[in-house]
Amino acid sequence: MNPPLSGSLARTIGSAFKGLFLPALLVRNVPQTGGDPADPLPPIPANFPCKAIVESYSDYFKANNLVNASDRKVLILATSVGVRPKPDDRVTISGITFTLQDVATDPAEAVWTCRGSM
Repeated sequence: MNPPLSGSLARTIGSAFKGLFLPALLVRNVPQTGGDPADPLPPIPANFPCKAIVESYSDYFKANNLVNASDRKVLILATSVGVRPKPDDRVTISGITFTLQDVATDPAEAVWTCRGSM
C-alpha cells in the first residue's frame, strides 16, 4: 500500500529540490544468476544515478553516542533514483563514498534519509 502523501507530492518536492541536490551514484551488490548453487558467483555492482546531499549530524547526536564521528546524514531525492535505498548500499557524492546503515523516509516518500559511514 502506498502512503497517502506519496505520488504527486513526491514529484513536486523532487522537481523543486533537484537543483539543490548534487549528482551522486548509489551502488548495490546484486547476485549473479547461473553458476553452481554450491559455489555461487560473487555479486556484481549495480549502479543507480541519483541526486543527493550530505549533512553532518548535530553535536547532540555525537555527544550522546547516537552516531559515530564519521557518520553523515545522506539525503537522496527519491524521484531521482529507481530503487529504494537499503542498508549496505553505497552512495558516492562529491568523490566520497558512504556505506548506508539506516534508511528512512518522510511521509510523502520524497527524500530518503540515510545514515552513511565513511
